[in-house]
Amino acid sequence: MAPHNAQARLEAALPAALGRVIATPGVYAVLWCGSAARGEADAHSDLDLHALVTRNHRWRSSFVVNGVPVEVFHNPPRTIRALFAQGEAATVAMFAGGRVLVPHPDLDALVAEARALCAAGPVPRSLTPAERHLLLDEVIEARAAVKESMHPYLVANAAGRLVRALYAARGWWEVKSRHCLRDLMAREAEAAQPLHAALNASQPDGRQAALEALALCVLDSLEYGESSTEPQAVP
Repeated sequence: MAPHNAQARLEAALPAALGRVIATPGVYAVLWCGSAARGEADAHSDLDLHALVTRNHRWRSSFVVNGVPVEVFHNPPRTIRALFAQGEAATVAMFAGGRVLVPHPDLDALVAEARALCAAGPVPRSLTPAERHLLLDEVIEARAAVKESMHPYLVANAAGRLVRALYAARGWWEVKSRHCLRDLMAREAEAAQPLHAALNASQPDGRQAALEALALCVLDSLEYGESSTEPQAVP
């Protein structure tokens, strides 16, 4: 399905989807978010809606309208603000880029807060020694399996964790995995290039070398050091 046809199909289903959402007891404001709200829908897109509720509960629901999948996140405003405070990237992005369908001052305030957070970026967070150790473990595990059929999986898994750590360290909001390479290329080509090679190299040795180059964008070295987690009480 052509992108413009997919977008038109989702927009045609929007009124019926919205009608069902606003009929839900307690719903008083609705935000349309996701790729379709940005005009970027493709054949695999669905309709994503955030509904503010008066209840003291949060829940998630899904249904289908005219063949279009719809996903709805129901939350009181304080829950959204708690997610903002936790640095929950997906929620910040949805509210920052969403389109208000059923307005309310509470929703207007949340959108404004999300846009400010999005512009500022999250607080950069360095790896703890224990986190560094776990990431290095994954790289070394892939090195040990370089001749095995599971090597591409191990590399892809480790690369994903390394990229998330890189975004946290740089103070960037995470993006969906499918957009990660493009986003990283715009931000830091030196890290995007080994990521691309790790995911696309045809030979295991080249794939592993690219993973280790990516790791060095995040870790200070590929040598183990001292680390310890915080002691936790046990029952």
